[in-house]
Amino acid sequence: MLTLNNIISEKEIELFKQYFQANLDKKYVNWQVGDTIIDHRLLIDKTSSEFEIIRRIVANNFSDTVDFWSAYQRQTNPHGIHIDDYGNDHPDLFRYTYVLAMDTEPRFKTIVWKEKCWDNDALHAYVTEWGKLRRLKKKLSNISEIQDLEHTYDKNQESYIADYLTLDGVYSYKTGTGVLFDAKQLHCTSNWKKYNDFPYRELLQIHVLCKHEQKF
Repeated sequence: MLTLNNIISEKEIELFKQYFQANLDKKYVNWQVGDTIIDHRLLIDKTSSEFEIIRRIVANNFSDTVDFWSAYQRQTNPHGIHIDDYGNDHPDLFRYTYVLAMDTEPRFKTIVWKEKCWDNDALHAYVTEWGKLRRLKKKLSNISEIQDLEHTYDKNQESYIADYLTLDGVYSYKTGTGVLFDAKQLHCTSNWKKYNDFPYRELLQIHVLCKHEQKF
């Protein structure tokens, strides 16, 4: 996991916020659990001037990209532990994720672990195996007591899988900054909803497919 400073300007952030407002009719539900919508996304058109900002950001860290994709995201509920499976149909390529803060708010966080899964099926198998062996495993941390992870509690196991994972890092939202990590790494948002101060939180997400593995 790599934290990036001065990656996007306040003026550029405002451009993306305006882009989202101007294209609300094109947003779509990205993640929904039952009747609860987790977030909406709006794709950044590759022919738009905003996408030129995306190109510049990606070029700062990658020189061998095959493809990259970006969306503005508005979360109305926190994301549970997951991986990003964009590009998982290309086993010969490496895939990475950027998360860029649209606001400065230290209670908005992205938590990233070192464990990786290729796709959601592999993640499901990983969690299932953890559940079977949990009583034989030792906790690696008490992160569930330190970070806002209430939404990741496993009722069946009466425990937090996060405490059994290897922490890579915690990114706190600050305008002008972002975080970059392997898209296969397990990660989640913090439970910002519990503070009742925010109806939603926003971010800019970029997925990158490249030919060579990156070392952070």
